[in-house]
Amino acid sequence: MKIYSTAIMAILLVLSVTGGVYAGVVVNEQQVIDSGDGHTTTQNVILMIQGNKQKTQIGDNTMVLDLDKGTRTIMSSAQHAYIQMPFPPNRAPIANMNPMAFKKTGATDKVVGYSCDEYTGSATMGGNQSSLKACFSTVAPGASEFTTFNKKMADKVKGTPLAMMAGMPAGVPMRLDTTTKITHVSMPGMTPDQMAKVNDMLAKRPPTVTHMTVTKIAVKDLASDTFSVPSGYTRQELGQGAGRGAGAPPAGAATPGTKVPE
Repeated sequence: MKIYSTAIMAILLVLSVTGGVYAGVVVNEQQVIDSGDGHTTTQNVILMIQGNKQKTQIGDNTMVLDLDKGTRTIMSSAQHAYIQMPFPPNRAPIANMNPMAFKKTGATDKVVGYSCDEYTGSATMGGNQSSLKACFSTVAPGASEFTTFNKKMADKVKGTPLAMMAGMPAGVPMRLDTTTKITHVSMPGMTPDQMAKVNDMLAKRPPTVTHMTVTKIAVKDLASDTFSVPSGYTRQELGQGAGRGAGAPPAGAATPGTKVPE
């Protein structure tokens, strides 16, 4: 659950797309996640963005956002399976949600040769807390596309939990350090006593810290099928076991769905 939230947070902080049918932007990142319990995970992330579509690839898992269709598609290359859901999700607003408040510190840095301006930010959502330190570049390739997409995203996610990140500064996040402290969860089917025990356990756990650094960024043409579900993949419904971890269909999911034609 915590990894899912971190993954989702990490993904929300780097969403981007170009406007119109122009060249795409490809971003390579390295993420280091410290879960706070002595385990550290390092993973490489590839973002491919063009038009109103954005693709995030982490290992065997891929997520495609299509702002025009209003869909989020999560695919597993290991299982040749995918799930698709509305975007933004049909969820009720979260109580006590304060969007991320960004503040420019005045400090600057340079990542893979591109200068960036440092910002700090903090937010609360349902009693849980997040803070960040980031460096945004307005001169890196794809900077204007990132900014344009974030504005479109902000319009799409108004009134949803995703609106927490709607006020990101202009430019590309070249470096991003986030700290997330989850102290409260509410899950269907849990009794008040069970929730109290889980929340007490969460309150005692250290926060999750994620470090992201861009390692390469370039503008290039992307084929239209870059954002399509590969042929032969089986569609699954959420609740058939899909959606664990970062949200991709899990290993061993046995219930077949609709298969994309070969």
